Amino acid sequence: MSILGNLFMFIKTRSDLREALKVQKIAQATFANQYYLDEVDKNAADDESDPLGKHLDRFKKLLAKNDMNDRSPEHLSAYINYFNRAYKTNGIFTQADRHAAWELFVEIDTRVATIGLENGIELAALRSIYQLFELHRDIAKRHGPNCRSYYHITQEYFDHYIRPFSSKWHNELKDDNNDQFRKELIDLQVEIRSLKSSLEEIIK
Repeated sequence: MSILGNLFMFIKTRSDLREALKVQKIAQATFANQYYLDEVDKNAADDESDPLGKHLDRFKKLLAKNDMNDRSPEHLSAYINYFNRAYKTNGIFTQADRHAAWELFVEIDTRVATIGLENGIELAALRSIYQLFELHRDIAKRHGPNCRSYYHITQEYFDHYIRPFSSKWHNELKDDNNDQFRKELIDLQVEIRSLKSSLEEIIK
């Protein structure tokens, strides 16, 4: 069966990899560079000798070969294994989406702002929510373009619910308005629980 009709299958051959990159609209340069940074040298982009450029040339030549006439398919096995780990989809989400979603799910599930408040910890709750922005950004940057679906789904919650709340209360939280803060926090927690459900759908 063509990989076009079965996106969740493991790729096995050079032609599978070429087609999978095409289906997911991943440029060969993007894939080759990310492979090198993840698997070979994470600092390669800073090397003036341009190892990424040289690696891309080698990868393009390797990918252009014909499966039937290839006498050394093991040269491609590292790339295929990497694709199956990082880019393989279930039709919707990549492995990187799932790993990123799990990281944020754990952070949200264990934060005070999502599990209720005791007296006198409003500021801690607000700080906990604010820290989610940095966590989300770091997770998305670390998993890179492989987690686009995770990023777009999660970013909607940040833009529509979490950012307006944190922006408002960053300057307005005072001792005499704690009741209003708690009321709005309860409303926000409803949306955060919805985000957790969305993350669970990705993780499956």
